[in-house]
Amino acid sequence: MSDPPVVPAPHSRASAPPPERGPRQAGARRRRRRVLRSGTGAPEPPVSRLPGAGFPADLATLVSLLAALLFYAGAVHTRAYFEYFHIDVLALGLSFAEFVMRSLRLVTAWVVLTAVVVVVVLRDPQLPSRSLSRLLPPALIGWLRRVARGLARLHLLVLGVAVAMLFCWSRIQPYGWLVPILLAFGILCGQPPAAGDGSRPGGIRARGAPLAAVCLCLLWAVALAAHERGLRDAERDADHLVGRTAVVVFSTDRLSMTGRGLKVKDLGQQMHYRYRYTELRLVIERGGRYYAVPTGWRHDTDSTYVFRESDDVRIELMPGAR
Repeated sequence: MSDPPVVPAPHSRASAPPPERGPRQAGARRRRRRVLRSGTGAPEPPVSRLPGAGFPADLATLVSLLAALLFYAGAVHTRAYFEYFHIDVLALGLSFAEFVMRSLRLVTAWVVLTAVVVVVVLRDPQLPSRSLSRLLPPALIGWLRRVARGLARLHLLVLGVAVAMLFCWSRIQPYGWLVPILLAFGILCGQPPAAGDGSRPGGIRARGAPLAAVCLCLLWAVALAAHERGLRDAERDADHLVGRTAVVVFSTDRLSMTGRGLKVKDLGQQMHYRYRYTELRLVIERGGRYYAVPTGWRHDTDSTYVFRESDDVRIELMPGAR
C-alpha cells in the first residue's frame, strides 16, 4: 500500500513589524499630501501685492486727513479773525466748506513746499540720502552725517530751550509756534537711531508714544500759526476799513449808535425812513444780519453793530472808498 501524496504546506509569511519612519520621511509625506490636497493650480497672489490695489483707500485716507486739517486750521483762523471784531464765530453758523475755504488763506509757497517735502520723505525715507549721495562728494556727505548725529545728541538741549520759551510766552509772540516745532524736533532727534547709539526702539511705548507726541506738537503749531494769522488779517482789515463794502442804514427812529467817523442825517419828517447812517463798513453778512463797524473803529474801545432789515430799518450796500 503506497503512502498518500504529500501536499506541500503553503508558505506562511511572517508579518514583520513595519520599519519605523524617520521624522524626515514623515515630514516629506505630509508635505506631499498637502500639495495633493491643494491641487495643481498656481496659488493666486494676495490682494495686497497686486499693483494699485490699495491706492483708492490710501487716496481716500489722505484726502480725509487733509480736509480735517484744513477744517481745523480754518476754524482756528476764522475764530481769531472774528473775535477781533467782537463777533462769536459760532453765532455765524459757518459750514464745513466755508471753514475749509477760509483755511486757504494760510496756504503760502513755503507751506506748499514743506508739505511736498514731507510727503516725499514719508513715502521714501531713503530718497534724500540717495539724492544727496549722487550730487555731493562722499567727504561732504560724511561730514553732514557727523553733524546730524552731533545735533541729534543735543536733543535734550533743544527740549530745554523749548521749555524755557514756555516761561517767556508773552515775550516770544508772535512766534509762539516755534515752541511746538522745537518740541517735535527734540523728540524726533531723541530717538535712538537718530541719537547714534545703534539701537532700535520697539513696542508701542517706544515707537507710538513719541510719534503721538510729535503729532500733537505739530497740531499745536498749526493752531498757533492759524490763530496768529487770523489776528494779523483782522488787524490789517481794521486798518483799511475805508476800502471795505459800505453799509448805509435808513431808520424811522433815531438809533442809539455812536462811533468814530459815524455820520447821521435827519432827512425830515416827510420821509418814512427819516434818519440815515453812513460811514459804516461791513464785516460779514450771515442769515440776514449785517455786522458793521464805523470807519474810525478801534478794537479796544468801540462796538460792532448788528443790523437786520425790517419795516423800520432798511439796509443798503455800496462800494467802499478807493
